[in-house]
Amino acid sequence: MPNPPRFSRFNVLSVTPNIGAEIEGIDLALAPDAQAASELRFALAHYDVLFFRGQTLTPEAQVRIAQVFGEPAREKTYFPALPEHELVELVETKEGGPRYNTDQWHNDTSYIADVPAGSVLVARVLPESGGDTLWASARKVYQALPPALAQWLETLTASHSIDHSGWPEIIRREGEEKYRDIRARHLPVSHPIVKTHAVTGEKYIFVNPKYTERIDGLSRNQGDAVLKFLFAQFERPEFQVRLRWSPGTVVVWDNHSTNHYAVPDYLPAYRLLHRVTF
Repeated sequence: MPNPPRFSRFNVLSVTPNIGAEIEGIDLALAPDAQAASELRFALAHYDVLFFRGQTLTPEAQVRIAQVFGEPAREKTYFPALPEHELVELVETKEGGPRYNTDQWHNDTSYIADVPAGSVLVARVLPESGGDTLWASARKVYQALPPALAQWLETLTASHSIDHSGWPEIIRREGEEKYRDIRARHLPVSHPIVKTHAVTGEKYIFVNPKYTERIDGLSRNQGDAVLKFLFAQFERPEFQVRLRWSPGTVVVWDNHSTNHYAVPDYLPAYRLLHRVTF
């Protein structure tokens, strides 16, 4: 990353040249002061995903960290909530439990108009091995495109839908009526294929195989071919960062400028993460 930003409240170690940073020297259990909060937001904007090791966060502290980056919200997602704190979602994988189909590249809930800006994820119970999570930089995907293709994509939008995911089957476990209500509130929406980051001004590709159904205005064959090409760019290792979870790991990521992928190689072992979406 050219001209890396400087920080006074913590140390930043770039994980790869294109995406991801380890943040050292800050205790997230303590409310960050205004300068630290500003620097954390700046770091997220420039590195897309931040990793913090050896942290001890209560659910209340996790929500407080999410508030550094945005307004925590539950109404946009359908994971079960922690009984004692409704803003904390339980991302739980267990034998016989629901499969959330997170083992494909995606932006969280891109099927709604107001897509969440990001999330704070905390490891609570981990398998002995496996269960890594990967993030890919949508900005690097855009920058690697041929200029003529990039300019053409800037004129297009794509339709995103909850039906193009594993959520319908999971929600229907709680009744068909609940699914019909959610589906009625979340009709397919269109997003620009190319967006501009609000902080850095860099452009990035906003499509993903979990929720993006088609490119508006193109035939199905044409649109599918373009989407297949774009999806494949997120699979390039040079645009990715891979996290090996350990107890006390906390991750904050930008849900707009990245796609992420949860590796399910640990099944049927149990895993529990706490997530706060902002």
